[in-house]
Order: sequence, then structure tokens, then C-alpha cells
Amino acid sequence: MRGDNVLQRGMVMHSKSVVGGFLLVGVGVSACTTDEEAPSGEPPPPAERVYVANQAGASVSVIDAGSGEVVATIDVMQYGFDANSRPHHTAVDPDGGHWYVSLIGGGHVLRFNAANELVGRAPFETPGLLAMEPSSGMLYVGRSMMAPSPPQRIGVIDPADMGIEELDVFFPRPHALLVDSETRRVFAASLVENRFAVLHEESGDLDLVNVDGPPHTLVQFALSPDGRHLVATAQMTGKLLVFDAAAPAAGLVAEVDVGTQPWHPVFSPNGDRVYFGAKDDDAVIVVETVGWTVVQRITAPGIVEPHGSAVTADGRYLFVSNRNLKGTYTPTGEVENNADVGTVVKIDTETYEVVQTIEVGAYPAGISIGPAG
Repeated sequence: MRGDNVLQRGMVMHSKSVVGGFLLVGVGVSACTTDEEAPSGEPPPPAERVYVANQAGASVSVIDAGSGEVVATIDVMQYGFDANSRPHHTAVDPDGGHWYVSLIGGGHVLRFNAANELVGRAPFETPGLLAMEPSSGMLYVGRSMMAPSPPQRIGVIDPADMGIEELDVFFPRPHALLVDSETRRVFAASLVENRFAVLHEESGDLDLVNVDGPPHTLVQFALSPDGRHLVATAQMTGKLLVFDAAAPAAGLVAEVDVGTQPWHPVFSPNGDRVYFGAKDDDAVIVVETVGWTVVQRITAPGIVEPHGSAVTADGRYLFVSNRNLKGTYTPTGEVENNADVGTVVKIDTETYEVVQTIEVGAYPAGISIGPAG
């Protein structure tokens, strides 16, 4: 059964027309009241949690992926940080036992357990994107876009004691960040140069890769599940850049024109599609990896300045955070400023329908998903 439904913000405080060759899909906001009901005789999918950093709200929203309910809102100011702490990105341990958030203004990466209790913190100047390396258990940290001149280093945190080491990448403003767990390589890209680093975790060797073309401003990476392709979104040129992950220095495999300011990409679990928001187009883009072509542009009232993307383990649902800084989306409740409420949309990847629009804090940015610990 489908019907109009917008989930309200959780207030628990640490409680527990084909256009230009593209098929434009304009969909309404609807919801399945029992999204995760499994066919008769089949077990339901494992419970998952979505962690959303509300950058202007000094909080993190924790969403039950099945129901779309905001089950907790963690206010980081209760741990001594101020309203300008700017939570930016999140990451989750593979078993869901712990999760992490970077605080740009707070200058720390925080570690929480599955009960949303703070259990560790690591100081780091203007931390940005986070990437977990499951084999070693290490957490890598990049630098925020908002930092005008951060150190030319990324960080690596040992979650056991939250000790941190900084690693030179030899270029300014390292932002995009990815870990290839199979090859134990870490990728980090510059925001101001067409260059990225490939750090070999075991040997410590570092390779620098130059990217052809005009200034791209690489926002974020994603790696295909089979490890063959590395993709990067390019803010300035509006492209999805595709590399051979085994030999990225060999040059681009493909360039896909995707829209205005593509942001954080994520692959489907079987690798046949890449999803990401085109931030200034208020659209979610779907690229098929066979032929590297745009096959869908999804629009809906809740898709406003899309930022982060995360997909469930079974690939059925895509979650996208939306900043709403212009106040384009009108919240269900009365607020003084529409921009004080951001959204997370839940998209059915079989139909490309937005099945839920979930209201969260101001300026939802980085997003991650993992097992409910």
C-alpha cells in the first residue's frame, strides 16, 4: 500500500518529457508503510542504520533503514562542542558495533557505540570525509572543503585508542577519500589540482596520479564492487570520471557528462549502476556502468541540493541526503526558516520512486549505512 507520507524529524537526544537525451523521472513523495515486508517464506533483510551528519545542526540523525524512522538524534554540543562544530561525514564499522562522525568546526573525529554513546575522540584539524579499512580496522580522514588552507596530509586513526597519525599526500586541500580493502590502497584527491594520491597501506609507498582536462575539483570517489573501476565526481566540469582502478595513471576509461556539481557517488552492490546527486540540479543521477551512460535523472520535492549517497546491502534502497539550504523544500511542520530542516530521501532502486522523505536537521551532508549493531 502506498500513500503520501513524510516522516517527521526525530527529537530523541542521544536516547537511545525526455530532456537532452535523458529520461527525466519526476516523482511524488510516497511511502510504503511496511517497506521491509519480505515475500512469504523469505527472511526479512538484516536491520541497517543510516547515519546522517547535520552540518548546520550540530547533530547526527540515526535512521532505521527499514522503516525510515529517525530513531535517535545525537546533539554533539552535549559533549562540549559548540553550535559551529559542523558535523560533516560519517562512517560505520563493518559489524555495526561503532560509528564515527567528523566535526569540521569541532576539530575532532568522534567514535560512538551502537547505543549512540560517545566512547572516543581524536583531534584533527578540519576533518572532512571518512573511509573505513575493514581489514586493518583503520579509519582514514580527509580535509573539509570549507578549510581554506589545511595541511597537505590525511589522517589515519586506530579506533582501539583513537590514536591518530598524519600522512603526507604532497598536494593542497586533500578532500576526496576512498579505501580499497582488497588491495589495501587509499585514494585521496586534491580539490585544487587535477591530481590524486594512491597510498599503499602495507608498504607505505605513495603514487601521484595526474588527471587530464580543465580543473575538475574532484569531490569524492567510489570503487566498483569487483574492484575494476574507480570513479570520481568532478564539481567544476560536471562529469563522472572513470579510471581503471588497477592502473589509474593510465588515464581515463570514460568521461560522463552528468549535471551541475555532482557530489558523493555510490555503486550498487552488483556494480551495474552508480548513484549520486547533482547538487545544483536538484536531481539524483543514475549511471549504468555498461557503456557508462546516464539512464535516469530522479527529481522529487525532497531532492534539494543532494549531497551524500548510501545504498542498502541488498541494493534495494538508495538514501540521499539533501541540504535544502535555499529553503526550497517546505517542511511538514511550521518552522521560521525552511532551511532549518534538511531531508533524506529513500529511493526504490527498482522503480526509481522516492518512497519516503525523511526530515532531519539543518544541512544534512555526509551519510553512511551499516548493520544495526
